[in-house]
Amino acid sequence: MKTLICFLFLTTFVLTNCNAQKPEEKTAIIHANQLGYYPKSVKKAIIAESKESTFEIFNAEGKSVFKGSLSKSVFSHKSGENLQIADFSAFSDAGKYTLSVKDAKEQAKFEIKPNIYKDAFVGVLKNYYYQRSGLKIEAKYAGKWIREMGHPDTLCYFHPSSMRGTLIMSSPKGWYDAGDCNKYVVNGGITVGTILNFYEMYPSFVTDGMTNIPESGNGKSDLLDEVKYELDWILTMQMDDGASNMKITSKKFADFIPPVQDTSARFVVGKATAPTLNLAAMAAQASRLYRTYDPEFAAKCLKASEKAWNWAVKNPNVIYKNPADIKTGEYGDAKFVEEFWWAASELYITTRKTEYLTYLTKNEPYAEMAIGNSWCQFIGNLGNFSIILADSTISKEIKQKVNQKIIGLADVLLEILEKNPYHIILDDFQWGSNSDVENSAMVFVYAYKLTNNTKYLNAVVESMDYIFGKNATGYSFVTGFGTKTPKNIHHRPSASDKIVEPIPGFVVGGPNAYRQDERSGVKYDSKFPAKSYMDLEASFASNEVCLNWNAPAVFVLGFLEANADKLK
Repeated sequence: MKTLICFLFLTTFVLTNCNAQKPEEKTAIIHANQLGYYPKSVKKAIIAESKESTFEIFNAEGKSVFKGSLSKSVFSHKSGENLQIADFSAFSDAGKYTLSVKDAKEQAKFEIKPNIYKDAFVGVLKNYYYQRSGLKIEAKYAGKWIREMGHPDTLCYFHPSSMRGTLIMSSPKGWYDAGDCNKYVVNGGITVGTILNFYEMYPSFVTDGMTNIPESGNGKSDLLDEVKYELDWILTMQMDDGASNMKITSKKFADFIPPVQDTSARFVVGKATAPTLNLAAMAAQASRLYRTYDPEFAAKCLKASEKAWNWAVKNPNVIYKNPADIKTGEYGDAKFVEEFWWAASELYITTRKTEYLTYLTKNEPYAEMAIGNSWCQFIGNLGNFSIILADSTISKEIKQKVNQKIIGLADVLLEILEKNPYHIILDDFQWGSNSDVENSAMVFVYAYKLTNNTKYLNAVVESMDYIFGKNATGYSFVTGFGTKTPKNIHHRPSASDKIVEPIPGFVVGGPNAYRQDERSGVKYDSKFPAKSYMDLEASFASNEVCLNWNAPAVFVLGFLEANADKLK
């Protein structure tokens, strides 16, 4: 099967709406990475609506240290701007600087230093601690972002659709999924898989105590400690026959109240193929990575994984749909080729059993970069990534196929990136568009790992430049990291904690051309797709947070910091 690039380009619709709106004020603006740049990395800023042809960089003492020419102006239909690039990659001296363009209303401050993302990496990983369900968040770990324990989930009811009568289940721990306080196996799958994939690549990078969580000091990696909190919950979702339920949820989204005040009934919903294969994949992956950390837990994971696989093989097309009275996230999926590929990959690498090798041999690697819905469309790549990392004893034929698919996918994405003035792969801005940028960066990471070609490394760097401010909105999209960051995120614990600043380390969804929250009264300052973002609590379409938007940030920032010696 050919590599599939699944972009839902609704160009005519988007451009028609863009061209019909009232013209925006045209003032020169500089969009740069607000955290800064590695000394030897590619360094670029975007200049919008400038009439100038040159830019200049000044040091902290106001002395000019670099001058450069701006690129030829290019118009972006996605942002409605005339754009130029300021490329100062040749300048590598560490320090604090200001990038100046004469007609810009504000100049851009930035820093050049080694380990530019060290604190941000810790922040996006530590963020998962703040999302823990059934745990009191304490000051010694959380600073001022404390909260009482909410949702112990020791008394969850089987929803009537499960046909289990009035049986109840205990399903504690796990992470809150997003801006709501429900827990979803499917979205936990791509999140756990992505974070464990980073651990498998760099097992010694996250040390004991790095993120200051309750388990710190136990002699184990804080990353494995944090992920285990989610896995402990996910394993409770498996039934005796091997199938997994979809989620623990209230019947509707709670009000914006502290979790401790949300006492609505919680239900176990949705035995289906997608969550079962997600459980099979992440449990198989965990079983090999936790063998030294916790052998008993690793054995439990493998047993659960193989039971889940067996059920899914017998029930390959059980599609989850929300029952009529359940109004929370559905995480819809109608085909499971990606999930089967991921699960078979992880099980084969872990067990080397013929059954899983046979599946991989009979099927082509599923390499896809899909915009939106990454929980069901990107996860086939997680199996590919694990195969790339696997030792040389794995099937050479499968490895070769996967390597070719990922390099081919990276090349297609790179061509798109290079044509985009902001140097990202987005032409269609959907819900969670920032995660699409981050996921593409993961593909570039593996292409770089396979080829050692710096064009892929540069694409990784520029993708994260976008996340941290080199974008049409002027925001760094990570709470607490940057000079202009989201303050009013769509997140119930943050909105109800009476603390001005949101919990740090959240990656918000980002620009969303479809603006679904307009129906709820949210008004956008711009209708251009690349600017369809509002820092409003009510903007669930652009300013919500989610587990699977943070996970690729953990991976990519961790990769850059682990390879900082190449960028110093």
